[in-house]
Amino acid sequence: MSLPLVYVHDFSFCFAEKQVFQGLNFELEKGDFLHVIGPNGAGKSTLLKALFRLHENGKAAGEVLLRGKNLNSLSQPELARLFSYVPQATGWIPPFSVLAFAELSRFSVRSGGRFSISSADRAAIDRALQLTGMESMAQRPLRELSGGERQRAYVAAAVAQEAEVMLLDEPAAFLDPRHVSGLNRLLAQLNQDEGLTLVCVTHDINLALNSKKVLVLGEGRQLYFGAAAGLLDGKILEQAFQHKFTIFEHPLYGCPAVLG
Repeated sequence: MSLPLVYVHDFSFCFAEKQVFQGLNFELEKGDFLHVIGPNGAGKSTLLKALFRLHENGKAAGEVLLRGKNLNSLSQPELARLFSYVPQATGWIPPFSVLAFAELSRFSVRSGGRFSISSADRAAIDRALQLTGMESMAQRPLRELSGGERQRAYVAAAVAQEAEVMLLDEPAAFLDPRHVSGLNRLLAQLNQDEGLTLVCVTHDINLALNSKKVLVLGEGRQLYFGAAAGLLDGKILEQAFQHKFTIFEHPLYGCPAVLG
């Protein structure tokens, strides 16, 4: 029996005396697309950062295995070959062009201190820019892009990294509907056509209802993990958000949709 790509068992995380989440259990196989939903403060973004080891001041407990190896035993280059991370497009903007930012993503997967761009690096970068539609913007500074363009640039850098799993922290936050739609199509393409495994924190419940797998967090606990169909009676959503929802079939697309 093969090991899952990502195995999380009884995973907990806290800052000092504050417990952010506890007792998380889920698995991911190659090609999965997991949406993580829940109310503000449920621990969604912290989960991604804990998996990517971005929280140096926090304390994790439990077991996280990546291709059978313990998360804490991996070197930084080993971790970067398994996980890439796409932050929210708000906040501090790196002072790089789109191309330079994508080039930086290649440094993270290396060991031995090599900082020149190889032909393999260049091929990965060029392909990432082409897949994300950022070729024509390669020389533009990130600070001069719109929010939607910048988010595509961040995704392009993550694609260029060639990690097996992409972690995305609310990638559509503060984007207008056109850019949200375009970003969702891009992520679906990367998952379906490129076989990339994605873990996406989102506040878009409609998006989660039509995904492959869903993880629902509430008050720092796992309320649900599994197929989106398990949410269609609305009870888990109501428990998580403390709010009533109406779930119905979309009249144009025939897919589940939610009003709340």
